[in-house]
Amino acid sequence: MSIPKELEQVMKLRGGSVLGKKTILKSDHFPGCQNKRLSPQIDGAPNYRQADSLRVHGVAIPTIVGIQNVLKHIGAQKDGKQARVLWISLREEPVVYINGRPFVLRDVEMPFSNLEYTGINRDRVEQMEARLKEDILMEAARYGNKILVTDELPDGQMVDLWERVSCDSVKTPLEVYEELQLKGYLVDYERVPITDEKSPKEMDFDILVNKLSQADIRTEVIFNCQMGRGRTTTGMVIATLVYLNRIGASGFSDFFNVLISNNLGIPRTNSIGRVSESGSNVTDNLPNSKEAIRRGEYTVIRSLIRVLEGGVEGKRQVDKVIDKCASMQNLREAIATYRNSILRQPDEMKREASLSFFMEYLERYYFLICFAVYIHSERAALHSSSSNHTSFADWMKARPELYSIIR
Repeated sequence: MSIPKELEQVMKLRGGSVLGKKTILKSDHFPGCQNKRLSPQIDGAPNYRQADSLRVHGVAIPTIVGIQNVLKHIGAQKDGKQARVLWISLREEPVVYINGRPFVLRDVEMPFSNLEYTGINRDRVEQMEARLKEDILMEAARYGNKILVTDELPDGQMVDLWERVSCDSVKTPLEVYEELQLKGYLVDYERVPITDEKSPKEMDFDILVNKLSQADIRTEVIFNCQMGRGRTTTGMVIATLVYLNRIGASGFSDFFNVLISNNLGIPRTNSIGRVSESGSNVTDNLPNSKEAIRRGEYTVIRSLIRVLEGGVEGKRQVDKVIDKCASMQNLREAIATYRNSILRQPDEMKREASLSFFMEYLERYYFLICFAVYIHSERAALHSSSSNHTSFADWMKARPELYSIIR
């Protein structure tokens, strides 16, 4: 079949099981996704950074060359310093690599919005990616081995382009990492799908704990999502909490000694003051003083640390780690930004959007504090050779009052 003159006709004719009608393949790299303040700047790997001197890293979705460059930077190749890497993708959206570049499935009517598959697991999203690859090759065969893709210009406009493909030039992320292993890169690949802008589910925390605890303590851990901002930063916070717990923080007070010994140089702040009663109105959750906002002293958080044994120290621990993983996003600052927008935004729709984000981010903060207390209380069981430990999901279920507070 010859290439149709009207590109819209191509999308109307799409009939794949994943690449179906009204879907596009949008470039996952777009202008402005790179934070120029980060160092080092690694080609093909936007927003790469490391959590201080810890073995925890974050990055946006990289190209294949970008993955190689990150692994070389860390020394995870046979002729390097023999660093082992656990690479964890937190993408929920189906991704495919075409000629070394990442592309993501999008709705043609909403090209800037992720397709959400909340609750999808690794097997299902990777099955979607395998079928997406098949759809691409099948469609390309009709158009002279070319596939229509969409790029984003610096001014935000979308442009459709024909990309020449072959069986070898279209790869799923799983295939990319398997090929890198065969080339001698010391990388293990995991996928933990998390919805963009949402808190990880309790099961997600458990999957991450299991993967991180099973890895050698010297393993370098790298997270990626799309921009390497929200989900990646949350992953870095979780991994740092687990890592510091593993290397010998036998108590919350020891945790700070571990931070100092790792050259993090974090000063202790004063403990949280008197706990107030929970209110029923969302605005009751909005502290007024700048210092209270900076410390994240929202009513729901105050209620949590009052009820949860170890909650004060758990919050302090989470706050320190948030600050050390904040190159792309500081969770408390993000919550404060949406708080200000709720109070000051005159546009009702924008205010409602800010309210939604505020609640999602506050929930993420809440669960991170719960998680910090959990891994401290389960430390001995989590890091023993026995698999007999309480999961975070079960630990939370045993404390129904924690769900009552967040509701």
